[in-house]
This record gives sequence, structure tokens and C-alpha cells, in this order.
Amino acid sequence: MQINLKDKLRSLRLQKNITQEALANHLGITPQSVGKWERGEGFPDITLLPRIAFYFDITVDELLCVDQVRVEEAIAEYERQAAIYQKNGENEKNLELWERAYAEFPNDSRAIEGLMFAINREAIYPCPKDKAERIISLGEKLLQKTTDARQRENALQCLCYTYDGIDKEKALYYADMCGGFYVTREELRAIILDGEDGVESCQSYIDSLIHTAAMTALRMTSKISFSHEEKIEAFRFAIDIMERLYADGNVGFYAFDLSHFYSMIAFEYAQMHDSQKTLDALAESCRYAVIEANLKDMDYTAPMVNRLKYKKANTTKNYKGNACNLKLKALENRQFDFVRDEDAFKKLIVMLEQNAE
Repeated sequence: MQINLKDKLRSLRLQKNITQEALANHLGITPQSVGKWERGEGFPDITLLPRIAFYFDITVDELLCVDQVRVEEAIAEYERQAAIYQKNGENEKNLELWERAYAEFPNDSRAIEGLMFAINREAIYPCPKDKAERIISLGEKLLQKTTDARQRENALQCLCYTYDGIDKEKALYYADMCGGFYVTREELRAIILDGEDGVESCQSYIDSLIHTAAMTALRMTSKISFSHEEKIEAFRFAIDIMERLYADGNVGFYAFDLSHFYSMIAFEYAQMHDSQKTLDALAESCRYAVIEANLKDMDYTAPMVNRLKYKKANTTKNYKGNACNLKLKALENRQFDFVRDEDAFKKLIVMLEQNAE
């Protein structure tokens, strides 16, 4: 267990508005000794700890940050277990875990953030009222508690998504608190870094932009009543830009998204009762689902992303099984009944079953 006395001692001394010399005189030691403690170059004799604690009107445990060390160790264990649940798509266990963490540490920003995300992972859109109220409460509490930029971004994102279904003005209020599109961490890193680090940052930024554009095209189709043809065009745009980025077909993690886009196209063709185009789109959707199901750690190889890597251990999901399990469930939709007896459809089912978990 690490004890971080130096920062605590300096903080206490400054709060009491005393000099190192004044503290040294009280303890009967040299100011140089206090200076070494605050620089982490030495540690007080154990017999001095009660006198230092008494001087600052705290306990020895508080002086040694024992409580904070316990919090750090406990939160680290919660985060370790949560990563396992999220990797396996075990949302209920993940939620139960963060409920316990929040009950134990209700004012720790990591526990607040963990529970906020756990509830959000369980919710559907539009978010049910009870879940929405908790996400909003936790998100607004997190904004009050933390100055960490990443945590604030996460809180704002959750608040925007949650308020979107119940209060557009509030959603826009929090959206306006976020950074602008042209001033982002990724964009600035791509500008600043040089050499191989610079190339990797540029590729990572391009990857993010393409994925954002593809998902935005998908969202656009839900804003007003588009025709089947217009929706298909939007989905094909999303597919085209992603397949262009991964020009050699080595799409890695994004096989899941491409499978989803082709599935959306198949659904539109099914509503138009075009059996051949429905089956063609389903075939592509299932092909990408199988790719996702068999993904392992890999390097991307297309020229515009060949400095990027995929690490399976870093992937989390909101579902059990893999993309093939989800696709089998999706193909139960009655919209596909008119092609269900086709040999091509039956072959897709067999392929998915062979690759499902």
C-alpha cells in the first residue's frame, strides 16, 4: 500500500497558512527536514506522526491518507470487475456492481460515472422515465463533482442523449457546453504531433470522422419521414465511406457497424417486397457478422489506417454472444417471412448458427 504523505502535508500546511520553518519549530526539527518530506525525499520518524496529526487536528490515518488509499484500491477492483462484465455483455451484473460501488462511495466521481454509464447501457431509446431520472441526477452530480475533462465529456454526452427524449431545450443546453467540432482533442493532437506519432494521430482522427459521418447518416433517416429509396441511399453512403477507408476489406472492429448498415438496407428492401435485393443485402450483413464473430487482435492494413490496431480486450458490448447471435434474432422479424423459405435465406441461417456463441 502506497502512502502519499508529501502532498497531504503540504496541503495541510498551506491551509493553516504556516511556513515550513514554523512547522519545524513546533516539532523541534530543521526546516530542511520538512522540505524533504514535502518533496517525497524522506519520511517523518514514526514517533512524530501523532504530534503532526495533533497539530493539524486530524487523525494519523487521515495524515497518511489511509482512507484514500482504501478508496483507490476498492475503486480499482470495481473497475477491473466491470471491465470483465462489459467485455462479456453482462449488463445486469455490471449495473449491480456499480450500484454497490456508488452505495459505498457516493461522492467519488468514478463511482458516479460508473453507475451513470451502467444505467445508460441498460436503457433503451427513448429512455424509460425511472432510468432517465437517475441518469440525469448522476450526470448533473458528476458535473458538480469533477474537473476531469474526460469525465465531464461523458456526463455531458449522457445528459444530451437522455434529455433528447424528454426535454429538447435541456438537451441543447448541455450540447452547447461540449467542445466545437473543429476544436477537439483528436484534431489538435493530429496537428501537434510529428513523425510516426503524428501519422497515427491523423489516421485515428480520420477513422473517428468517418465513423461519425456514417452514424450521422444513419441518424438522419429517423428525423423525418424518408422514402425507402432515400433511406437506402443514406445507408449506402455510410457503407461506401467506411468500405473506402478500409479499402482492402480488413475492416476489423467496424464489421459490426457494416453488418448493421446492410441489415437496415435489407429491411427497407423487404418493405418494398424486393426479394433478390433483400437477400443480397442480408448476405452482406451476415458476412460482416461472421467477420465480427471471429475477430482477433489485428493490425489494420489499408493505407489510410495502417498505423492503427484492434485489441479485442479493449472492446465492450451491450449484448451477450456476438454479432451472429444478434443477426439470428433480427432475422426472426416478420418482415423477412416472404423470403424465409428461400434456399439462400436458409443458408444464411446455417452460417450464422455455425458462428454464433
